[in-house]
Amino acid sequence: SINLIIINPFINHPFTISLYFLYVSGPLSAQISVIVNVGSSAVLHCDCKPIASSQLSKQSPYIKWRTTNELVFERLGEEHFQGEGYEDRVDVPEDKLRKGNCSLVLKEVKAEDAGVYESYLQVKRSKRSIQTTWKLIQSVELSVHDAPAPVPQQQNDIENKSDKQDTSMTSSKSITNKLLY
Repeated sequence: SINLIIINPFINHPFTISLYFLYVSGPLSAQISVIVNVGSSAVLHCDCKPIASSQLSKQSPYIKWRTTNELVFERLGEEHFQGEGYEDRVDVPEDKLRKGNCSLVLKEVKAEDAGVYESYLQVKRSKRSIQTTWKLIQSVELSVHDAPAPVPQQQNDIENKSDKQDTSMTSSKSITNKLLY
């Protein structure tokens, strides 16, 4: 806050004007909710074009996805890291990342994957600075529902076919019996 004391010759007493500056740091957009069933795939949307536009032409952005408790995934160019329990299930494809799409693809979703995921982009503090900082881009809440138990279709189909065959055989026997007598 800055205080300015202004003295006006037409007013008998000085008065103070206070200026307050508020800096809010947060994601570029509101939190997104994604709902999926266990065993399916989820795409946690993220767009880093607004921040990384100057970096995109020079090099691939350095992106990181994490939950409150753990690092899920990070990528810098061809190099990437998949967090414990997420091996072979998560990716931010490099070709899409170079175009500003930093969405996390999560395959074979498990019930324990539910929670809030946040994406971060490493940015330079200024054009000439070598110091970098992590900028929160997107927050995504993932809800995971149990998938309904699949009905074994093949078994039902076999039973239905055998029932129909038995019925038709019984029908034809009874018709044959009526014709003979």
